[in-house]
Amino acid sequence: MKKNENYDVGCCFYIMKRLFLGILLVFFSIFNGQAQKKEVRVTLDVKGNSLQQVFKEITRQTGYKFVYSSSLLPENVKVSLTVKNETLERTLELCLKGTDLGFKVEESHVIISPRLPKEQNMNVTVYEGTVVDVNGDGVPGVTIVLKGTSQGVATNAEGRFEMAVPEGEDQVLVFSFVGMKTVEVKLKNQKNLQVTLEDDVTEVEEVVVNGLFTQNRNSYTGAVSTVKGEDLLRVSQTNFFQALSILTPGLRIVENNEQGSNPNYIPEIIIRGTTSIASQGELGLNRPLIILDGVEITLEQLYDLDMYEIDRVDVLKDASATALYGDKAANGVIVVQRKKVTDSKLRVRYNFVPNVQFPDVSSFNLCNAEQKLELERLYGEYVDAKGEKDEEYNRKYQLVKSGVNTDWKSKPLRNSWSFKHSLAVTGRGGGVDYGINLSYGDTRGVMKGDFHQTYGIGFYFSYNVAEKLNLNYRSNWTETDSKNSPYGSFADFVKINPYDAPKDEYGNWNESLSFGFRNPLYDATTGGFSKSTIKNFTNSLGARWDIIKNLYATGTFSYTQSNTQSDVYDSPTSSTWSDKLEKSQKGSYTITGSKGNSWSLTYALNYSKLFGEDNTTILSLHGGGTASHNRRSNFSFLGVGFLKPEFDDLSYASSYPASGKPSGTETISTSVGWYVNLNFIYDNRYFVDGSFRTSGGSNYGTDNLYSPYWSCGVGWNAQNEAFLKDSWVDLLRFRLSVGYVGSSNFGGIKPMTIYQYDPENTYYTGLGAIPSSMGNDQLKAQRTLTWNGGVGISLFDGRVDVNLDGYKQISKDLLLSISLPPSAGISSTMANLGESENWGIEWSVSGQIIKKTDMFWRITLNGSKTRNKITKISSSLKRQNSENRDEVTLSSPKFQYEEGESQDAIYAVRSKGIDPATGQEIFIKKDGTYTFKFDPQDKVAVGISVPKMQGSIMSSFAWKSVSVNMALSYTWGGDIYNSTRAAKIENIDYRVNVDKRAFTERWKKAGDVVDYIRIDPNMPYNHSERFVERQNELYLSSLGINYDVNPSWVRRIGLKKLMVGVTFSDVLRLSTVKYERGTSYPYMRGFNFTISPTF
Repeated sequence: MKKNENYDVGCCFYIMKRLFLGILLVFFSIFNGQAQKKEVRVTLDVKGNSLQQVFKEITRQTGYKFVYSSSLLPENVKVSLTVKNETLERTLELCLKGTDLGFKVEESHVIISPRLPKEQNMNVTVYEGTVVDVNGDGVPGVTIVLKGTSQGVATNAEGRFEMAVPEGEDQVLVFSFVGMKTVEVKLKNQKNLQVTLEDDVTEVEEVVVNGLFTQNRNSYTGAVSTVKGEDLLRVSQTNFFQALSILTPGLRIVENNEQGSNPNYIPEIIIRGTTSIASQGELGLNRPLIILDGVEITLEQLYDLDMYEIDRVDVLKDASATALYGDKAANGVIVVQRKKVTDSKLRVRYNFVPNVQFPDVSSFNLCNAEQKLELERLYGEYVDAKGEKDEEYNRKYQLVKSGVNTDWKSKPLRNSWSFKHSLAVTGRGGGVDYGINLSYGDTRGVMKGDFHQTYGIGFYFSYNVAEKLNLNYRSNWTETDSKNSPYGSFADFVKINPYDAPKDEYGNWNESLSFGFRNPLYDATTGGFSKSTIKNFTNSLGARWDIIKNLYATGTFSYTQSNTQSDVYDSPTSSTWSDKLEKSQKGSYTITGSKGNSWSLTYALNYSKLFGEDNTTILSLHGGGTASHNRRSNFSFLGVGFLKPEFDDLSYASSYPASGKPSGTETISTSVGWYVNLNFIYDNRYFVDGSFRTSGGSNYGTDNLYSPYWSCGVGWNAQNEAFLKDSWVDLLRFRLSVGYVGSSNFGGIKPMTIYQYDPENTYYTGLGAIPSSMGNDQLKAQRTLTWNGGVGISLFDGRVDVNLDGYKQISKDLLLSISLPPSAGISSTMANLGESENWGIEWSVSGQIIKKTDMFWRITLNGSKTRNKITKISSSLKRQNSENRDEVTLSSPKFQYEEGESQDAIYAVRSKGIDPATGQEIFIKKDGTYTFKFDPQDKVAVGISVPKMQGSIMSSFAWKSVSVNMALSYTWGGDIYNSTRAAKIENIDYRVNVDKRAFTERWKKAGDVVDYIRIDPNMPYNHSERFVERQNELYLSSLGINYDVNPSWVRRIGLKKLMVGVTFSDVLRLSTVKYERGTSYPYMRGFNFTISPTF
């Protein structure tokens, strides 16, 4: 019955979805058609305006876009004209009167081109062809001029043209279009020309988007990296974080070796090192602020964002770039803009990316059954004066002799199949831009039974309400459903001894294995699960009002609803409950989650003024503010005692223990801020920039509700000096900036004390309460003083680009834990006591090796180096450091945050190596003397986990319709504490399976020169310098091949364009360190196909 109901619901959902899409397509088609048929009229009253200004005004009134080459418009022509409710065609005739320009209206485009000369009596040859962009789309409005003459034409809406050229030798056609590089084609005997125009990077990337307003890069003093959406897709179509880290110097993903390639794990991102100390293991303290289309989002939302929606990403790094965000700016800002409508026609774009992954467990070098049993014997497991363990040894020996050698690490793994779909429908008509985006992704990891599914739908509308007022609305709904593998942690399989079999001779599961370990294969069949759901619904309304010339106002209001829920069910038949006798004590169901809503408001007033005859002196002023409110409630519940595995709902619980009774919290936070920015550039050479912001928030104490933040910077465009004009230097820009920014990533930190009411705390006066967290009304935001200097160089007409930045950050008022007296009822609270420094460099070099009409090859290298030092900590943290230093029950040393050392330092006792005579390790004490005795008091900083240099190498090669893209990552100079060597080879637990080297590479007799001490069953974990290794790696992260199918072929099947490709991921990794990768969840390798048709 349940199956049929699910089937009926699925059919209904499918039919409704198809019907909904059909209605949308019909509506957009009718709307588009009606809008195109409507007669367009214009009202103008201008005096002494340039043609560009008149064209811009007509676009605002009609929605018609002008396409032309900027070199065509004469600078000395000024238009003075008054018309009322005149047709578009007549208005354009009056505007262009007295010039050598003509026009042609193509759908919602107005194409400006030279007037055709009167026919002359001469022999001519008619050439026709198509002008396309790098994606194969026709480019309307491209100006085509016969070199040396004014004779020319322009392409139509499909990018096609036809031109009569007088016969002659060495005739050349010049193709030009705003925002694209000019191309010259020498005419020979070809009659049908196919010309491809590339984006002019200097024009396309002339602005920086900071999430509040746009700034001219020519006078920008901040450190920023801009990445286009198509560049991200060249690296990866499935992993946004990986693609962004490869293309952005200074941005790195914090690798978690335990989680490996777990699809349900969201990795951390860090820009330019750390500014906060995570002394209590807090997550996200150094996470950057993320802005999507002007609205703040979470790292999880960015992780699940459809990559095909992204238009550009701006990564803001220093104070000059981020100071406008005040107390959220110290860790950098990632500003993401999604694609908007760029074509007046109704366009349907679909992307299908199937992905195949294979588990990579090549780093695991485990003992086989025979080796493992012998290792147990060498460790004395079967030495017994009474011989009671002989039987157990003999039983295992017989299993080994019979051929039992279970490859446990392969049991929970699979070759997985994943896919992502995305559909975009866009169009324009009647002054309205409209679009809808649908996406669905189903990512399956290499552990059996897990998945990460994403659903999304978004709407976008932009409408010119009046001549100077534009409104835009965007609505997005997303849902993420995830489930962890029922097989649990991969580490549970790796440690099982190979002489253990999953089932007995009768085919029944062995619930318990050797040494009392549980059988995770059996537990996977008991019906337990761990799943979660995240839902977000965001609406934003934006407006732009052009008040007067050069003055406009903008504003955006957004409202978000979100809820999350996690369900964990441990079946009553699981081996977890094997020691419980009563059924009422077996099985558990835990629910945790949250619900919340938030709103935010941003508004700004923007002014710019041009000075001088050539408009090379510009003054820009921006002022505005922000406000936000967030309310979130958390809840949790636990039930125990389930009679059957099938009763997998919380309502079937037999009881609800005191530790799992319903509980919850509600958090409300608010923030406000105001900012102002001034930017001035003189003669396109010398520029200054300054910003000031004051921010206030409810998380700060009453004496520090508001804090000021500021930045100032200067720059010099040296390429515009007389001594560099007309040289091979296209760009030589110097920048210097300094500023104060803040960090408020500590969640749950409040200035007031929070009390918890509980029925168990009942007094004769009523219900009692106890403090759950101690407040501190002196709290204030962490502050970071940032210095940055940079230089940008472009040479040989853009063939070589170089960028270099150096920075230093001094952080003060870091939040650290302080101890409280027992009488307070709380052991500690937070206070602004810490200080630290962070410094480094970033660089990138890019060169076009080949630059031809049908062939292109560019190689880009980038790198970064960052270091930090703790300069002040609290006394409570000092005591915590002592406790962490003395902890020797873990395979790896715990973190220590010592003054004068790096946050990323690795602490261990220095070592002279293994004594060949005795097989013992020779330790070096702090005073330099040698000893055989390990003493944790002798631990010192012996390495730093962050590499001295890390970066990437990107190669993009294109020949005609084929492109090949390759991305490599490298790290050099970082250290790693090799816990594989420490816990799987030397200080092993002989009851579990270990690395083969524990059996083969030990000291055995006097004179052996080896890396590992003699076998000693009583040896504890010695955190030794021997296990700290220099980790240098070269990693071929992706290799992709794409092909744009011949347009004439795809048109036969009703398509405008079709791109297919294949990308290989995690292709090759070379490392100087041998260690187990993906200890709790394996890494994987794979490949994905890309099928992207455009209708």
